[in-house]
Amino acid sequence: MRLTAPESLPGGYRAEGPADVRADHPASPQPAGYESFDGSLVAKYTADSGGTLTIGGAWGTITDPDIVATSAIAGMQSPRGKWAVPLTDVDARDPHDPQGRLKCGVSTEALLVVSICLWADHYTAGSVAFPPSAEGSPTTLDQADAADRVRRIRDAMTVPK
Repeated sequence: MRLTAPESLPGGYRAEGPADVRADHPASPQPAGYESFDGSLVAKYTADSGGTLTIGGAWGTITDPDIVATSAIAGMQSPRGKWAVPLTDVDARDPHDPQGRLKCGVSTEALLVVSICLWADHYTAGSVAFPPSAEGSPTTLDQADAADRVRRIRDAMTVPK
């Protein structure tokens, strides 16, 4: 399995432009939790309602989804930011890997409040950030809604190699 950035995603999101896709392999050693790291992408999407989301992900052969998730969480922590709602486990309901992980929470930095979820399974890992809309709406998603949206986004982006 690998990730792709389709033109549209569930929830009415449309790509803001081409995704930044990289197929470069990191120098040895592989990132923590990976047997092989095959590629990564970053994509931004906007909904007709004004909502936006930013997605970052990677794919390869992941030997330990927990280590990949822990590394991703450490990389998300800004010295000025904090977790208003810490990332906690929710049911991944991953159709490709019953051992997949999904964590969701709410991050704050200055006046910015962002719902974030990340997933990791044995093939792909990624995070989805739901920042406030362009109209400045401070509304954050509750954990169940964010998890549901990310499951649908993850499944739409995951394709066979």
